[in-house]
Amino acid sequence: MKAPVKTSALSYVQDSFSLLDKYCQGFKKDFLPDLKAYFASSKNLKESDIKGVLGHGGLSIVFDLGEKGALKCSLENPLEYRKHNPAFDIPFLAPVEKRNKTYIVHTVKAGTENVTIEDCKDVIRRIKESGFELSRDLDEYNVNQVGIFEGKSYLLDSRCAMPRPNAFSRFVYDFCNTRRRVFKAQPILSLEEECKLVEKFGPQILYIDEPPRKNLGFLEGVSKMWGIIRENIKYG
Repeated sequence: MKAPVKTSALSYVQDSFSLLDKYCQGFKKDFLPDLKAYFASSKNLKESDIKGVLGHGGLSIVFDLGEKGALKCSLENPLEYRKHNPAFDIPFLAPVEKRNKTYIVHTVKAGTENVTIEDCKDVIRRIKESGFELSRDLDEYNVNQVGIFEGKSYLLDSRCAMPRPNAFSRFVYDFCNTRRRVFKAQPILSLEEECKLVEKFGPQILYIDEPPRKNLGFLEGVSKMWGIIRENIKYG
């Protein structure tokens, strides 16, 4: 009985300097109970390892663990649609863990201060050579999705590289995208309106889910193309 009590007391002293509660404010409070459970059961990490925040998105936050790397917490599974690919993904130090509704992954810490367009192009090249395609969140100018570790550029957000559909499906999607002449009007929010929404609901209010493009059957593909043609004739 004495050993567990001693360990618990030591853990309490170490984590008395935890910054977790400080950084999990606003919508990020959703992560707090799951992260505390993660740290309580971790053999290698504790709350006091958190030194700051490296970045965040609508559904995620990345903590700086100093020399121990980085810890990404997200409401989305980073490997929902594919496996980790060492050819271009940031190296993982442990498998993805799920605590309640939060996905947590321990990674190396990449530098993001001096990422160039050429670094992005290099990552994109490796993504495509590995048989994947880019999400709308990644292009050669989107340097915030890329980091440098040990002199090599890596993709930070694994959901920016998605499984690529087959050749016929890609032809259909490209046909529809390049020949569409009728577009539905989308409401355009001012910067002030966006800021108010983010302040009220958190950045996740601006998040757009983007699953991989699926493989299409022949009849489904032909139907999609005819739909575009008929729409263009009717309204174009």
